[in-house]
Amino acid sequence: MAGGRPDGFFVPLRMTEKIQWANARQMRPRFSGKSSSPLLVAARRQIYLYSAMVPPSPPIAVVAAVIERGGRVLVAQRPPHKHLALQWEFPGGKVEPGEEPAAALVREIKEELGCDIAVGRALPHCTHAYATKTIELIPFLCQLAPGSVEPHPHEHAAVRWVTPAELRALDLAAADWPVVEALSQAP
Repeated sequence: MAGGRPDGFFVPLRMTEKIQWANARQMRPRFSGKSSSPLLVAARRQIYLYSAMVPPSPPIAVVAAVIERGGRVLVAQRPPHKHLALQWEFPGGKVEPGEEPAAALVREIKEELGCDIAVGRALPHCTHAYATKTIELIPFLCQLAPGSVEPHPHEHAAVRWVTPAELRALDLAAADWPVVEALSQAP
């Protein structure tokens, strides 16, 4: 078995028969050729053993701010050099150990956008599994705090105020779509 791809979940197998990537995490190898050859049986065994060695990691707690103003919400575009490059998202970030989600959101927005927010009610949490990690998204409805400066992208490529209709046309990160649905059902 050779080294894996950067995401760490796929293991390339180099054997005499044509073999495509085998998904070690889900144990569903996709082979072309005979499926009962000794080499393929050995490969499946290695994949099974590898997946048994990797314990499932708990979801990463991530907060997101749905900052509302005048019927629009603020979205931020991820930088080109990071995971989910140039996709739009509700700004936020990871919750540190022992930190309350609302406090984490205030901290993250100050770091990422340089502005102050007033955290409102929480929206339903949702869990999303990306290829390399699983996150538990904790979204909150927010507003800019009185006297706050305008949001400015410190860590993002851009920020935009968008209407609900424009929001549906954006290339949003997959984890943010349940938040859009919750917004459309909110009173």
